[in-house]
Amino acid sequence: MYLAHYKLEKEPFGISPDPDFLWLSEKHTRAYETLREGILERDGCVLLTGDIGTGKTTLIKRLVRIDDVAAIFVTLHDPDLTGLDFFNVLAAEFRMERRFQSREEFLSAFKRLLLDAFSDYKKVLLIIDEAQRLNRGVLLEAVALSDLKLSGRKLLKVFFVGQLEFNQMLMSAENRDVLQHISVHHYLEPLSAEETRRYIGHRLAVAGAKTPIFTSAAADRIAQLARGYPRLINIVCDHALLYGYSADVTLIDAPLIDDCSRDLSVALGIDDALDREQLVGAVEEQIEAQAAESARAPQSAGARPYVFIAAATLAAAVFAFFFFR
Repeated sequence: MYLAHYKLEKEPFGISPDPDFLWLSEKHTRAYETLREGILERDGCVLLTGDIGTGKTTLIKRLVRIDDVAAIFVTLHDPDLTGLDFFNVLAAEFRMERRFQSREEFLSAFKRLLLDAFSDYKKVLLIIDEAQRLNRGVLLEAVALSDLKLSGRKLLKVFFVGQLEFNQMLMSAENRDVLQHISVHHYLEPLSAEETRRYIGHRLAVAGAKTPIFTSAAADRIAQLARGYPRLINIVCDHALLYGYSADVTLIDAPLIDDCSRDLSVALGIDDALDREQLVGAVEEQIEAQAAESARAPQSAGARPYVFIAAATLAAAVFAFFFFR
């Protein structure tokens, strides 16, 4: 909707990870090298933790491009899964096309699958996302998979990806044995203010910007609001661009960011019980719904609707959680 206004070729601040916009900060680069070494060179499990929106998914998408590595993603939403449930989820993800009735039956078939179907790969990587949702029984079974061997060769590398709660889980007394199986652990920190400025500049350049769109002061204000979380930086910047479009300005300054944030905070009457994941997820759904609606009913060239208002309720919840709490 605002691309022509800012002379952009594509939307610079989409929520979904896009390899065209990949930018690795020094933090992400260090994380990438550490995790790559853990995947290729070390025994044991690999762990990446970080808060929602810090860029874990973007980093993983980069990691799975390592040559001679086959990656399978699994997300387990049910905290009450049994070990056998977990094995049958894996069977579906690995397209084994059957259900198993026992642990022994699964492991026997799984070993054969790994050796036969993945023999050309140096590493087979099982990435378990949202690892903080795992119960102890499933966690132990996942760790045990990393010890599977055939003819002296380890068949599988298990890569846990989780939020900060997973660190606390592993530090508990009952999970100390699990912690001993993790050979590499990296915590992904939010971006600094300087990194935020570079991140914004990079995404605008990839989108085709030829001249500055955000002033330095505006970028600093965005860094303060988003607190270094790339996903929230995208949300702030996208709404600022919509706000600037509706106000018919092409250079976004700090006062405009303040105006935008005040309008977004109109709907602060949110349920405090909502967690961060639900808040960010709700905003993502709203933005995707708006994009679909815009595609179905494009505006006329002369119209400048205040499109940012439609997303204010959900986006304000995110701002309230991160900034006003």
